[in-house]
Amino acid sequence: MATTSAKGWHARAIPHPSRADFVPARDTFVLAELLNAPADPEGFTAALFRPDVAVDARGRVLQLESADFAALAGLAEQATHLPDTGSFMNAWRVAHDRTSQPIDRLFVHTSEGGIKETSVQGWDPEKKQLKQAVAEHQELPAVLHELFGYLKEGREGHQRGQEEDKELIARIKALVGN
Repeated sequence: MATTSAKGWHARAIPHPSRADFVPARDTFVLAELLNAPADPEGFTAALFRPDVAVDARGRVLQLESADFAALAGLAEQATHLPDTGSFMNAWRVAHDRTSQPIDRLFVHTSEGGIKETSVQGWDPEKKQLKQAVAEHQELPAVLHELFGYLKEGREGHQRGQEEDKELIARIKALVGN
């Protein structure tokens, strides 16, 4: 990847100085990752807003380092250029021995002003082989593997039902039509 690593972005982020005044808006929206898993069927992982703002799974508004924000936003933009899978939720399905794998759903604001959904079913830090090829891809594209790996940091310290700002998370989900 041509981007700088965003590994550790969540640990480097600090509470946003204007977090009480933060309102998610479509014109500043960059991306959101939602989770559809048996243990958390309506989960939320993270969202990014310009300039350099993240909301994590706990509903905390964070100020990101500019390089981390640029790396995450750059990967998200690259992901919008991948071919559609033709499957439900535009899901790339990673091959696993068992079924019922979690689905990580990425929503990215496109340069045309829309929102594109790209999902990965069964993301795994080690596994990349797809259950079924998509276009010329036999493995999960590196951009998706890397981006979803980074975004999962947004769930650090999260316990379902213990979110600090459920209303904020609900507004972000509504922003992406979910």
